[in-house]
Amino acid sequence: MHNITIPENSSSNCYDAVVYSFLKYCGFDHEAYNAKYFYTQYYNPSSDIFWRICRDNNQSSFLKDVFGVDLVYKAKAENPPETADLWGIIIDPYWCRWSPFYQKTHYSHSVLIVDIDQKNREYICFDVHFDSHGYIRADFDAINDHYEYQFTFDFEKATETKPEAIAEKIKVVLDGHDHDIEKKKTELTEYFALNDRDSLFPASLETSVPLINLMWIAEDKKHFPMALRYIERKTGKTLFSDVYDPLAASEKSFLRLRLMLLKYAMTGVLAKDKLESMITQIYDTDAYIVEKMQNALRGIM
Repeated sequence: MHNITIPENSSSNCYDAVVYSFLKYCGFDHEAYNAKYFYTQYYNPSSDIFWRICRDNNQSSFLKDVFGVDLVYKAKAENPPETADLWGIIIDPYWCRWSPFYQKTHYSHSVLIVDIDQKNREYICFDVHFDSHGYIRADFDAINDHYEYQFTFDFEKATETKPEAIAEKIKVVLDGHDHDIEKKKTELTEYFALNDRDSLFPASLETSVPLINLMWIAEDKKHFPMALRYIERKTGKTLFSDVYDPLAASEKSFLRLRLMLLKYAMTGVLAKDKLESMITQIYDTDAYIVEKMQNALRGIM
């Protein structure tokens, strides 16, 4: 398992990057995994203020439904496994000395245990947030004292990836698209414009959850076309030519929004008219993409 590598254009989200890297390592059509990255909900009003900007999580069963691969979660073991085969953990990076979030921010982080050095009492871990190759050594106590859950990959029902299955997952998102742009625009604009700056950015900017999540959303807009091109290769059809440029525009919109908010966090100055215009553009682009993809999917389903 030391040959696991972070594929080019892998999501920086720890869970997805671990899954994506492992699918590639096992020889699956890992590009298809990017199909889970289209969504049009970026705001959760029921969450804590700090966490309201989020990636939509309506594709939590994507790995199982498309690849037939299941993740089996287990409670923290009294005696951790002595072998590393297909073993992953969920741990708070607040306790991980190698992490940029060490003793700064609490959240759940996914790490693969790829080997165990019993002599030096160290785990060799694959962590997407560490260097370019992803491997670190961590002493037993650093892991065993603080990890929350462990998980394994179940390949018993693994199946060949089919474009139709991917298209069906995308269609579910498209069918659930909320066309009430005014409501969504108002919610997102007011979130930034009406909340106190210290409530939005209480941590260092490096570990600010809203800013990190906006970066992830932008990356999802960049990675989703990889799945569309995968579908086109598998079907031999050119289906999504009208979608690629708008998706690239959406990625840039989220990056500009993030830059605007970064400046706001640093200076306390927020241009509300520009903020509203940018958010309107994001949702107008989404509506256009949804319409074009609905038409395109009719060529598969």
